[in-house]
Amino acid sequence: MNPTAHSPLSRRAFLKSTAATTFAIAFVPTARAETHAVGTVFASPANLAKAIQTPHGLAFTEKFEETLEEQYLEFLVEHWLQHMDVNFIGGDQVPDVFYALGCETRTDAPFNGTTLRIPAYVDMTKANGGQPIVGPTLTMERGKTTGVLLKNAIQGCGADAIPGVVDNLSGWKPHDFTSTNLHTHGLHVSPQAPSDDVLIILDSEYKPHSEHAGHSAHHTIQSALDATSYAYRYELPSDHPVGTFWYHPHKHGSVAAQVGSGMAGALIVRAPEIENDFDTLLATNCNITANDEKIVVLQTISYFETTTAGGAGQGVFYPYGYYVGAVEDNFDPNTCNGLTPTKAATVPGLGVNGQINPVIKMDQGEIKRLRFVNASNGQTIVPQFVGEGAPEVYAIAVDGIALLPPTAPNVAPDALLDPEYFKIDYTVKETDAEAYWTNAELITLAPGQRLDLLIRAGTTAGSFQLQGAAKGSVPMVVEGGDANTAKILMVEVTAEPSTKNQTIPTVSLFEAATIQRPVPPTVAIDGVWPAATQSIEFKTIEENFTEAYPSRPAFVVNNQYFDAVVGDPAQIQLLKGDTDVWNLYSSNDAHIFHIHINSFQALGRSTYDAGNRVYNAPVTYQMPIWRDTIYIDSIGGTDIQLTQAAQKYETYTPGTMVTMASKQFDFTGEFVLHCHNLFHEDNGMMLTVSILDPETGGTDSE
Repeated sequence: MNPTAHSPLSRRAFLKSTAATTFAIAFVPTARAETHAVGTVFASPANLAKAIQTPHGLAFTEKFEETLEEQYLEFLVEHWLQHMDVNFIGGDQVPDVFYALGCETRTDAPFNGTTLRIPAYVDMTKANGGQPIVGPTLTMERGKTTGVLLKNAIQGCGADAIPGVVDNLSGWKPHDFTSTNLHTHGLHVSPQAPSDDVLIILDSEYKPHSEHAGHSAHHTIQSALDATSYAYRYELPSDHPVGTFWYHPHKHGSVAAQVGSGMAGALIVRAPEIENDFDTLLATNCNITANDEKIVVLQTISYFETTTAGGAGQGVFYPYGYYVGAVEDNFDPNTCNGLTPTKAATVPGLGVNGQINPVIKMDQGEIKRLRFVNASNGQTIVPQFVGEGAPEVYAIAVDGIALLPPTAPNVAPDALLDPEYFKIDYTVKETDAEAYWTNAELITLAPGQRLDLLIRAGTTAGSFQLQGAAKGSVPMVVEGGDANTAKILMVEVTAEPSTKNQTIPTVSLFEAATIQRPVPPTVAIDGVWPAATQSIEFKTIEENFTEAYPSRPAFVVNNQYFDAVVGDPAQIQLLKGDTDVWNLYSSNDAHIFHIHINSFQALGRSTYDAGNRVYNAPVTYQMPIWRDTIYIDSIGGTDIQLTQAAQKYETYTPGTMVTMASKQFDFTGEFVLHCHNLFHEDNGMMLTVSILDPETGGTDSE
């Protein structure tokens, strides 16, 4: 099919042209939670309806028409096919499936008994009234192409979207809160447009591109259509790992504000059933299917309370932590539905899928798969199950990639026994260094990370709580500062034994060659440890970025802050196909390293000897652990009263140094690495990275 052959059709004519096709919309209804008297019943994020491309266009049906708001149908018909022509690479190739995802300011968003007015992701194919504040779940299949039509209709509250935050056009300070884009966190796809390019800017239809002069200096989309909608196209390789990923906005300067309002959602990659990969093995060998999965999107949603003239409490788009200047600055009640902001912080909490402390029900002996996504702005937790009948806990995947079997002698398979894999031991002591740090790495859940757990309920009825572990109670990477002990969710075990005949997977099952993982990088061993080719230092300093926009502290990577200008070379340049060994550390404060596109193999950690000001010998993990995001701690600072502000961060002691190895994938382009504490990222803790062709020194498209 040639997309250029399509002219915009009327709604009725378009529907008529597709009515005869054998294709139809695949509707997956939102999971119905059981009624329960104890607390909020667990609700998974809604699945987003998908349309299938046909020779006649997009396969809308009369059934679909009844659930689709008129304006969206017209938008899809008139813009989607145009965008395919303008933005899609590959000639006549169009996506196998597509999703229609909107960014809108919702006035009816329920959260913890409060109705909020916030920007949110919505399914453009149906009404979203009463839906929790969490993005719908995207499902992609490896070896196929998925399109996502993103429409930005975020309406700010005042000229700057957040009252009290001045909208400057610098490249580093939080700004421009109605602009957005889309990042598919962890996907191994091209970083070039129209794929996972986070350096484009998608403006709101309420603040058109032409009115925002600041975009001229920075990366932006160049489109003959408009700058308020964009058709992304993701081509997943045929060997892409199946697993748990997620999506969220990545417009620098507004990331924390938007993710903090709930603009994030799970992204699940699956494989064709015939390929017998990870999910299929769990289903066929262990009777653990998609019906036994719970998606757990963790959020930190905090707002400043507002009050209408009628006295009803509402929320306004103002995440707790962005308190810059006076609340009254730039506040325009004419664009804010009459809201009047106050300085009373409300609703600070760790939510699950837009809920507070929801309840999951299990039968005795039942096994559930929990797909955790830490979509918080900056909260690291170590999940721990406590209470009556706390379950057995098994880690099966981190950051979307299935774990490999342990290599340590004490956990190797016995000749006569195929042990269960990988049971988390919350009692392991730091003296058992490899086991301790392996457990700590697997169960520490930092912002941006994902963790897949299997939990098996006990044989008695009862209830238990999932919460963040207290420091010192379980193995944890979070050594500096106070641990987050927030309550997350409740699990209630019924009096009925499970009849599902489920089992925990064994080590031999995880050794199956059909499970796709990244190709291990080849590293040169210098003595007993790989020699580093790249070094990343996160640092917080009591200095201003510029005199024009004072902002203390400054957040830098290798003493640089983010500055992406069109035409300038990337701040880090790597070659396609090369293997790099990275040392990652923080001179002060805790940070979270995330690099786009490329997963890396975490090799181990080295603790810091403060007395001698050197790192100790590294401790390796019990098995290869593939990540795209990793926590880097610090021990913390002193309580000494300092006379100079510049000395504040000099009292910190560095935490562990992480060593990892990465192999650049077979594509080129520009992307970023950054701290996934989103407040730090928005304040400059990010660098541009380019993968270059070793033969030409450029990208594949040049």
